Amino acid sequence: MRICFLADAGSVNTRSWVNAFAQDLGHEVHVVSVNRTGQFAPPVVLHHLGTEAGTQDTLGKLAYLRSIRRIRRIVQDVSPDILVGYRVASYGYVGARTGFRPLVVVAQGQNIIVPRRSLPKRMFALTAIREATLLHSWAPHMTERLIELGADPDRILTCHRGIDIARFSSGQEVDRDPSSVIVTRNLNRWYRIDVIVRALALARREVGDLTGRMVGDGESESDLRQLADELDVAEAVEFTGRVPHEELPALLRRSSIYVSAVSADGVSASLLEAMATGCFPIVRDNAANRHWIESGRNGLLIAGDRPEAYAEAIVAARRDDGLRSNAARMNRNIVTERADSARNMRTIERAYQDLIDRN
Repeated sequence: MRICFLADAGSVNTRSWVNAFAQDLGHEVHVVSVNRTGQFAPPVVLHHLGTEAGTQDTLGKLAYLRSIRRIRRIVQDVSPDILVGYRVASYGYVGARTGFRPLVVVAQGQNIIVPRRSLPKRMFALTAIREATLLHSWAPHMTERLIELGADPDRILTCHRGIDIARFSSGQEVDRDPSSVIVTRNLNRWYRIDVIVRALALARREVGDLTGRMVGDGESESDLRQLADELDVAEAVEFTGRVPHEELPALLRRSSIYVSAVSADGVSASLLEAMATGCFPIVRDNAANRHWIESGRNGLLIAGDRPEAYAEAIVAARRDDGLRSNAARMNRNIVTERADSARNMRTIERAYQDLIDRN
């Protein structure tokens, strides 16, 4: 297949997915990106539209709208077998405006399908849903939302791309620190890392040797460092910055507890990676996480964003070696059965090829 992605080239999710199509499955892949460049395997062709990093955030949807004509020309030149718009209200809408078919519109985050506070974004999303030849949903809760918005269930594929099971195996655990808490979400306000820093400060009153490792970067890093200093936990909280993805499994294997406080998700690859490597998950109680975690068995689900609730969960997990050990075995099986990228990507590949054949 010759596949053309309309997607954020700077996104780790885009890179992982695109590289899987190109490297693992051997397809010709082109990526058209409005905002910033990214790193792809050599077979992938990147068509960068020249907008500087950060401009997308400043101009909002104007960054997409003013590029539609150029994107249409690029798609015509590439002449793909299939066009994929990654995220509904942005690149999915742009894909719908190109006029190219077959068009796959990918729904990654439940709230991103139809933003609730922006009428223009809602209109863009509904247009993309209506015009898509196939809607590709990462998880059942997003599929339900698409159907609520009028999508035909027969036009929806529900399948997450999965993670590299071999890379994120539990591996040797001799270096695992039972008091180490890890966060692998971006350091942006949306991810509520401040809640976790506050929770660590509270938890250390009960378990004094707890440490935190914040893996990633983002706009809130300086504020989070200041918060850690104000709470007198700066020496116990490490900010690693962004690390190469191939180095992430080793960091996860050295940690025992994974924490995320983000309010809504599609399917969190960060959670799946933590589960595969044997970290005990403490995550927000939302539709996405309930699909993977049964609270009290293979992790803990926390209602709301109170630091006190996260602190209690961290202390409980640290003190219960049996709970962590049993959860690690369960989670390895869950991820292997439901989120193996090798298996899931083949399912996606077949669905896309069937779409091409029908069109």
